Amino acid sequence: MDSLNFSQQDSVFDPACARPVTLIGAGSVGSQVAVMLAKIGVAELRVYDGDNVESHNIPMSAFGVRDLGLYKVQALERLLLEQSDLQIDAVPRMFGSEPLKGSVVACVDTMEARQAIWDQAKMNPNVDVLVDTRLAGEFVSVFSLDPCDPEDIAYYEHFLYPSSEALMPTCGLHGIIYVSAQAAIAVCANLTAKWSGGRMRRHFRLLVGDLEQLG
Repeated sequence: MDSLNFSQQDSVFDPACARPVTLIGAGSVGSQVAVMLAKIGVAELRVYDGDNVESHNIPMSAFGVRDLGLYKVQALERLLLEQSDLQIDAVPRMFGSEPLKGSVVACVDTMEARQAIWDQAKMNPNVDVLVDTRLAGEFVSVFSLDPCDPEDIAYYEHFLYPSSEALMPTCGLHGIIYVSAQAAIAVCANLTAKWSGGRMRRHFRLLVGDLEQLG
């Protein structure tokens, strides 16, 4: 990371404020979140994902054709080394029930996976923020909360329900890059706000095709 010059972002975000991040899911949104975090100065990044890069992943993610067949975390490891000189902690398996710490970003496809992450983050004093991304077509929904704050807990748990009740059970399997990129932007904007002592938007919602922010 010493090879990067962050002078152009000095008035926006100081890389010295960046905290360690655990990113769970390295698909369409997660891969772009990882690239953005590396390029704003995050120096410690652990990434969980047990899937391989398939052809349908490439158009809506940060991955390229040469990554086909690799574990997503392996492809991401190479990509970030090349682009940002960041060595990530790549974990080539799905997140289970490991203890969490630092800032946690969930870019997963099922409500069950979100619940497993929440079980480890809720009331965990070692987790300063949890960010959860959800996509459905051109609709983006990003939660950013303090997992020890009672109001944030009550609000977020209202949106935890079985996958059968989700707006689009196949969330993550259908999309386009400008939608997943918008979700990644919202993640990084909220994290930098949190790290800099600013205010996060607890629930960011955007209908991207209409450029209409909701709520």
